[in-house]
Amino acid sequence: MIAQEVQPVLVALPRGGVNLVEARHHNLTDDPHLFFVHYWAVGDAVSLAKAIRRAVDTANVVRMPGGAA
Repeated sequence: MIAQEVQPVLVALPRGGVNLVEARHHNLTDDPHLFFVHYWAVGDAVSLAKAIRRAVDTANVVRMPGGAA
């Protein structure tokens, strides 16, 4: 994620029962500055997938051609 996407994702994950483990970045010189989130959840796979989908939807994700909807 880029910086302005971090907070909405960090809010969306726990709302769906997904716990944040870590948020971090790998490079100091990347532009835009990219952040990565590690998360953990246990529960019904469909419910968790929907929760993660809602979190991903808060970021400006560009879907790959031919990818899932």
